[in-house]
Amino acid sequence: MRWSLAAFLAVVASEGGLSSPAFAETSAQFDVAAEIVAGCLVDGLGGSGHAGMIGTLDFGSDSTFSTATHSAATTASQAIRLRCTPGVALSMNVDGGAHAASGMRHLQLGADSAARIAYALCSDAGCSEPIAIGGSAAITVDGANSEDVLLPLYASLTLPGALPPGTYTDTLTVTLTW
Repeated sequence: MRWSLAAFLAVVASEGGLSSPAFAETSAQFDVAAEIVAGCLVDGLGGSGHAGMIGTLDFGSDSTFSTATHSAATTASQAIRLRCTPGVALSMNVDGGAHAASGMRHLQLGADSAARIAYALCSDAGCSEPIAIGGSAAITVDGANSEDVLLPLYASLTLPGALPPGTYTDTLTVTLTW
């Protein structure tokens, strides 16, 4: 009987009942990475995609009969803060406003579409670089202005004379891409 017990133990050991312990790798490596890309931050968006009021192009006041030329800029009144990576390719697109007609932007007196003043929107103070309706303007971002990028929005108009008195307005939408 002793012999049969020894044979039984040999069979059990060969079938895995008394096998030696297995060894496994207990540590390994893996990579972790992040890519930081150039971009801009518009303070105040809050995830809405709408920055609110950029500023005002104010041409001032003049007489009903004036034919004077006036200019305006938003740089002094800009209410948003735009911060960008130096060197980012920033572009500004401006729509035609609420009273565009015949490829021109217009200020309008209330709902009176006959009381309009055409104006030019530009990306420079001398208004030699116009921003066409639906057109875009490149904005240079470098180390000097990257923490407070101002949108170069300037405008010029020549009054036609004999206008009804009142406040003429328009509302433009600016879209920034980078």
